[in-house]
Amino acid sequence: AVVSTQSTGIFLMRDPIDRMKSAYQFFCKARVYECDLPLTPHKFHILVTYAIRLFNLCLKRKSVRGCVYNTDTHQLATHLYASIYHVYVQDFMRAFPRNQLYFLRFEDYVKDQIEEVNSICDFLGVPRFPVQVLEDYLAEHEPRNQKDEMFSIPYILPETLTMLEEFFKPHLRELVNLLGDEKWHWNRPY
Repeated sequence: AVVSTQSTGIFLMRDPIDRMKSAYQFFCKARVYECDLPLTPHKFHILVTYAIRLFNLCLKRKSVRGCVYNTDTHQLATHLYASIYHVYVQDFMRAFPRNQLYFLRFEDYVKDQIEEVNSICDFLGVPRFPVQVLEDYLAEHEPRNQKDEMFSIPYILPETLTMLEEFFKPHLRELVNLLGDEKWHWNRPY
């Protein structure tokens, strides 16, 4: 594959724990994975515990990067590996100058879609969209991913949250160091 040195990359990253919960719900509803229904906080806890154990076992044989890209750790509906953002960011930062990469938090996009879309336009060097055009577009294209109660986890158990925060702590620290901004720890301990 050939990649132009003028290529740009746009990264949209979500709070890693929220992303895992969302992935679990989505992949179970889409029946990508066999899931014991209805989904519950306890079932999510068991899967998270297994995913972390599997990843930590991998770390005995490989680097963090090796485990993120190792498909043996990918076979769970949580997709734990996909939330270890610093590995992917570092790979792209090795290939492209920082000024060709744009990083956006999902939460910021959801909070102000118009401003974030226009910030991307600024990054790309293309004209901004008129606010009314974006408002009309967004009104016509509202999200359709309505949750079915059977595929929704109402909350995450405190022990699951603690386990995930502990797991992601060094990875969020790496991401903050790479991108030079505290916002990349999503107000989680790091």
